[in-house]
This record gives sequence, C-alpha cells and structure tokens, in this order.
Amino acid sequence: MNYLILPTMLVWLLLAISIGCVLTKKSYWQLPLTLTLIAAVTFNVLTPIGATIIISGLAIAYFTARQHTKSLIYIGHGAVILWVIGLIAHLYPGINNLLVLNQVNSGPLSLPFTLYFNIDKPMLIFALLLLVPNIVSNNEYNWHQLSLSRLQKWILGGGLITLPLLAWGLQLVKPEFTIPSWWWIFAINNLIFTCVAEEVLFRGYIQGFLCKKLSPTMAIIIASVLFGLAHLGGGPLFVIIATLAGILYGVSYYWTKKITVAIVVHFAFNLLHLAFFTYPLPL
Repeated sequence: MNYLILPTMLVWLLLAISIGCVLTKKSYWQLPLTLTLIAAVTFNVLTPIGATIIISGLAIAYFTARQHTKSLIYIGHGAVILWVIGLIAHLYPGINNLLVLNQVNSGPLSLPFTLYFNIDKPMLIFALLLLVPNIVSNNEYNWHQLSLSRLQKWILGGGLITLPLLAWGLQLVKPEFTIPSWWWIFAINNLIFTCVAEEVLFRGYIQGFLCKKLSPTMAIIIASVLFGLAHLGGGPLFVIIATLAGILYGVSYYWTKKITVAIVVHFAFNLLHLAFFTYPLPL
C-alpha cells in the first residue's frame, strides 16, 4: 500500500485536519482548508478548473450567508445545494480523487469493493458551515452533558443491532464475520470523509432547516427519506435500510443537538456492517 505514503496523501491529511477543526474549534478550519486546496493543486488532485469549481461553491455560500434579501438568500441556498449534488455525484471536471482500494473483497461472500479518498464530497462540510454557521455547535465534544434517557439509549443501541438483522432478513446482506487487512483505511475514510459530510448535510442542514418549518417527527422522516434515496444505487431494499438508519441518526441528533453523536452512530452502523456482514453486498 505504497500509495499511502505518496506526497498526494498530504492533501487528505490536511483535509482531515480541516474537518477536525470544524468539529473542535470552528474558527480555525480556514487555514488548513486553504493549505488543503494549495496542496491539491500542487499535486494535481485539483486542476485549475477543479479548484475554481470548489472555490466558487465556497464563495457562493459565504456571500449568501451575508445577504438580507430573501430572494437572494433563496437563490444562494439553491445554488449551493445544486453545487453540493454535483460534488456528491462526482460530476465536476478537474477533480482527481485518490483510488486507495481497487476491487477488494471484505470476505469470500462479498462483492468486490472499490474505495476512493474523495476531496470533492467533503467540501460540502465547509460550504454548509459558511452558509449556516450554527450548523455545528460550539461544544460538540462535551458529551458529559448529554441527557439521554434510558429509553433513548435503548433505542439507539437497539437500532444498531436490529437494523443489520433486518437487512439480513430482507436478504440484502449475509452474515460474514471478517476483519479485512484494509479495515483501518475504510474506517478513516468512512468516519472522516463520509460520515461527517453526510451528517452535516442530512442532519445538520436539511433536518435542521426542516425542524424550523415542520414538526421534529416530519423533519426527521423527510431528511431520512432523502438520505435513503441518496443510496438508490444499492437498490430499493438498500434505500429502505438507509432510510431507517437515517431515522436512527436523525433522532440521535435531535435528542443531543450534537452532530458528533450522529456521526458516531452512523460510523458504528457502517463498521458493524463491514465486520459482521457481507460488504457492501453479497455475491
């Protein structure tokens, strides 16, 4: 795995530091993100076109947050969301994500799996933070103040157990206890570059916005359905499981008001999938 010591890995190291700063000291992430973009251009992870696309989305988010005219605010939010969709779908030119695992199997019963370290998708974290500065709280890691009831803890813990079993019952996955040699690469990528981005978008931004307009129950359901539909590539059953998982992440965020709790629950679910079931799907 020599690719992990290539100079281009500096890009994702700086990106990870930037994301860490978002979740700890929100005012400190701009410098490492700037260094991330400089390194990305230097090592051709971003071409000038790709860098322009990334910076343009960040700029639109920044200026939208400073507008006072409703029409401009709506236009700005719409533009950022369209930009975010393009990032998630990897539609933009000039962005060279790093291939780190190519057609590997988590176990003998699992489909081959390919993994990229993406630089495009995580950029939505910073754009949405610029757009809605309070999307991340100032005490994300102050968990000793969590006031989850026993029932809420049982719901979260029970959901992490029953949802994989439901996926098994629907024959979406099969039991397969494996710890592949590359599990730590999966864990780093999934926790830092995937779960943080998805939770900031679906729980912090979408669910947070909907909670201001609708009841918390409807907000969680709608955000979770959108989260499920984002996993349509895995098939209809995958959408169902992802939607139910989204509800689990959504209630964890609503109950605690901490995006880090939703991130940890999301990551735990994905890690359980990798360790105890065919990943991503059975052969």
